[in-house]
Amino acid sequence: MNAAVSDAFGETLADDAPDVSIAEALALLRRHYGLTGSARTLPGERDHNFHIQTEGEGEFVLKVSHPAEEADFTDFQNKALDHILTVDPALPVPSVRKSLEGEAQFMVGIGGSAPRIVRLVTYLPGQLLSRSLTSSAQDRNLGIFLARLGRALRGFFHPAAGSDLLWDIRKVAKTRPMLAHIVDAGHRAMVERAIDAYEEHAAPVIPGLRAQIVHNDMNSYNVVMDASRPEMVNGILDFGDMIHSPLICDLAIGAVYRWPAEGHPLAPAARFVAGYQSVQPLEIEELGILFHLIRARLALIANIASWQAERFPAKRDYVLRLITEVWASLERLDGLSSADARRYFLDHSKPE
Repeated sequence: MNAAVSDAFGETLADDAPDVSIAEALALLRRHYGLTGSARTLPGERDHNFHIQTEGEGEFVLKVSHPAEEADFTDFQNKALDHILTVDPALPVPSVRKSLEGEAQFMVGIGGSAPRIVRLVTYLPGQLLSRSLTSSAQDRNLGIFLARLGRALRGFFHPAAGSDLLWDIRKVAKTRPMLAHIVDAGHRAMVERAIDAYEEHAAPVIPGLRAQIVHNDMNSYNVVMDASRPEMVNGILDFGDMIHSPLICDLAIGAVYRWPAEGHPLAPAARFVAGYQSVQPLEIEELGILFHLIRARLALIANIASWQAERFPAKRDYVLRLITEVWASLERLDGLSSADARRYFLDHSKPE
């Protein structure tokens, strides 16, 4: 890995974390939370996560952070969840379970590794969005949910919100060195065009837009839907990519995963934006760059996933789980002009 790639990613993405066994997870649960039960591993990019089913105390997710993760950043997540549940108690997000010592998080060495941060949060039941049937109602409801989440976070701040996070659309140009890991020349060219368009059309506008702390990762594996009514949102997971960022960037990320269907490629995204605007109206400047932000997020996924698949072969299936949809979306959006995309959003994302 060259120096530019290493510097861009930071330690939590550039180095894999030592494994944590189920036995070790259950031992942590007993010792620090006084809970017993069963555990199964959950996939994760940086952390080791376990779905915990206890005997009479409910279900949880035990999170063991990457050794390079900073305590301030996990504290940021804990306090954000507490804030959301104070401002909008009906909003389904995980809640933090404190340890027997009354701590929201603590440091512990596991299997001889460097000390790692351990946390326990409640488990949100349901079916992942990635496995749920799509519908127009689902598009709108997801937009409404994200707008409510943004409103709940609006008055919150934390010193760690300014972290230099690569999963920040504004940093997409930093991922140019990762283009070398995209084998197909046509795919590589599409990603380059998306980055170029972002730098030309969106980057100059970004500094003047309203910003706040946002979730920053409403992807289809971080949202839980009602299993019997897949248009209804049961909750959102994984606050590990939170950041202080323009509000429109958060919306663009969610819009990416409303994959283009038959008809106009932006139709599902526009319905998502319409739902969002029924709670939080957008400004004309925000809508004007939304298309470029969506393409930039797709470019970010393509670059990071291609790099990670090569560096961590054992995680290849996990990091490339959405790559087929990403290439298809980039191809369909590549054929739209900036003016046509902007006009489509202005005409088709009005709240009903």
